[in-house]
Amino acid sequence: MPSEAPTPADLAAEAPPPPPYAPLLGRAAPAVEPIQRLEHTRTVFWQNVVREMLVALPALGASHPQVMDGRIAILTRGGERIPVAGVEPLFPCSIAAPETIQLCMAVQCTVFNIHTPTGEVFTIPLEEIRAVHSLTDELVRQLEQAVEEISGGGNGEPFGFAAFTSLAAQSKAQRPETRADGADKPAP
Repeated sequence: MPSEAPTPADLAAEAPPPPPYAPLLGRAAPAVEPIQRLEHTRTVFWQNVVREMLVALPALGASHPQVMDGRIAILTRGGERIPVAGVEPLFPCSIAAPETIQLCMAVQCTVFNIHTPTGEVFTIPLEEIRAVHSLTDELVRQLEQAVEEISGGGNGEPFGFAAFTSLAAQSKAQRPETRADGADKPAP
């Protein structure tokens, strides 16, 4: 007796299951965006990440005030490290008028006022922010311990931004006073 040829149903029962990418077989690969468009997409993504971080910082500072002592900082494209004591968006909300909604969506939370522990305020657009920098609590403690060891067991000198402000106050006190006519008063 000649053997019967297997039917398609018999072959399907014996065949392994198709791979999970089977629906993609036979289709063209998705188009890759030109490099200029990819760079733009990455830039927009980064600005969205930074915007969300800066919008969330005031809530974090309300629940953990020690975080807003300058241990979190932004790094600008110019290389400046700006310590953060407070953040507020310059354009925080939208106007619900239909004729202005597109403009509001385009500029909402894209420029921020960054308050520093020393009292300075920087107004910075998102595109100028290169990175967000932070010091952990453990690193701050290690720095404080190192300062205490160097200064001989902690002689009450301020640390961090408190030291900066006290140095600024000392240098201001040591400068000669200026008279109303612009001439310096002699030191006593």
